[in-house]
Amino acid sequence: MKDNPSQTLRLKPGDPISGLRCDHQERWLDLQLIMLNGETISPLLPLGSDAAYVWVPKNGCSSLKRAWLQASGTITNITELESTYVHGAVLPFTHWLRPNELRAVAEYRNLIAIWRDPIDRYVSACRSHLNQLTTKLINARLNIHARGDQSVFDRNHAKYDSSFRKLGIQSLDDNADPRDLMNQVALELNAWVCSFLEWTHHTLPQIRFLGNDPSLYTTILGMNQIGELVNQWRNASGQYIQQKAENVSKDHVDDPFRMLSRGDLNSQAIDALESFYACDRDFLEHAQEKLGSWTI
Repeated sequence: MKDNPSQTLRLKPGDPISGLRCDHQERWLDLQLIMLNGETISPLLPLGSDAAYVWVPKNGCSSLKRAWLQASGTITNITELESTYVHGAVLPFTHWLRPNELRAVAEYRNLIAIWRDPIDRYVSACRSHLNQLTTKLINARLNIHARGDQSVFDRNHAKYDSSFRKLGIQSLDDNADPRDLMNQVALELNAWVCSFLEWTHHTLPQIRFLGNDPSLYTTILGMNQIGELVNQWRNASGQYIQQKAENVSKDHVDDPFRMLSRGDLNSQAIDALESFYACDRDFLEHAQEKLGSWTI
């Protein structure tokens, strides 16, 4: 359902937050399909009674979801936190809001979000998920789903092949240099963003999550300000928040996908990405007009 600007939703403090709810993986995949169809749905985590965090995949959301679980008192035991899949843990608490619903919530909550340079975000998505588009890992995933039933594997494999042919792409070469694959996918991102839902939400434009109106936000920060935001949550909540240091290069020295960097992109790939993510650049420009400039 598309948002109708003529339909004004009014909320006041104390009213339940509206929106879709998603507490399992299948529903999460359904939400991505809605966004692929061009709709905006903003995932919102409440902060107390007067603030909320709108998260965007690859925009520091792992660190901030972990911090939210602690600040909200949902998980305070560090041992339990270390064994928790934070993305799944926050799903039952996330409200998925269409634009009119987000606007209504913004009337009484200070909305906070992180914006990330789109090229850096794409590279981060490639480091963590580009290998999932290789022939070997696609077949491995289909084998798991088939549970040893060759007919199920063959049927699902045929569906993948048909879907990829319609998109004009094919699974990535297992033996190709990951740097070449990252450039190849950048040139065909319009197709690849539709190819595999675990890849989709990492590469959809940020405005699919943030919406088109930065004036709804009280605070939009850059990636380098995540630590400051966590400190604010610690002070406001009174909860102990343990941040987890992540070092991709150090932790995955034997995985060439994890070693990908912005410098591995050629000029054609960068031009294609800038075109694809022009909407995110426009959002930043308008955000800085409304909220003032900051360093990304």
